[in-house]
Amino acid sequence: MRADRRLFFAAAVLVAAAVWLPYWGFVMSAPQYPDESLVLNISREGITGDVQEVETLQKFIGVRFPEELVELEWLVPAMLALAVVLAIGGAAGASLAGRIIRWAGVGLFIALLVLCALTVQRNLYAVGHDRDPDAPISSMKDFTPRLIGPTKVGNFTVWSFPHIGGFALVVALSLATVGSLPSARP
Repeated sequence: MRADRRLFFAAAVLVAAAVWLPYWGFVMSAPQYPDESLVLNISREGITGDVQEVETLQKFIGVRFPEELVELEWLVPAMLALAVVLAIGGAAGASLAGRIIRWAGVGLFIALLVLCALTVQRNLYAVGHDRDPDAPISSMKDFTPRLIGPTKVGNFTVWSFPHIGGFALVVALSLATVGSLPSARP
């Protein structure tokens, strides 16, 4: 089996595996809690981790904790469909049709990741701007946590980062892209 096809099959396996892994994570720390950080993870099940503690703290600054993430309803089928497209790209031969299928898979993959990043950023914006005006601490300005990296929110530093499922997707995209390049063919 040619190297480009193996790369596509590996990408398909990584995408399928990523469905069951956490996609995104948040770690919140503050000086008043020196030995403790609050952790939230986003996965196909929704938001998990220190949800109750974060909800309690967010009420003070008027943040409305997301009850559900409706985008997770379409994300899992989209990821599984992408895995199928990548597997088809791995099975496709060296013909023009095979190359088109592989590049279409890469294009769909990029579109999915961009859509996911835009969705996460929209949700992060809403968390910091769609706040309760009657919150006990009303002096805090609106904020938007970064998609990746630290954001200062009051006394807390909130770190946002791709979790293991997110990294699996990036690796899978890299494999599929390399598998689509002419230089990947022996």
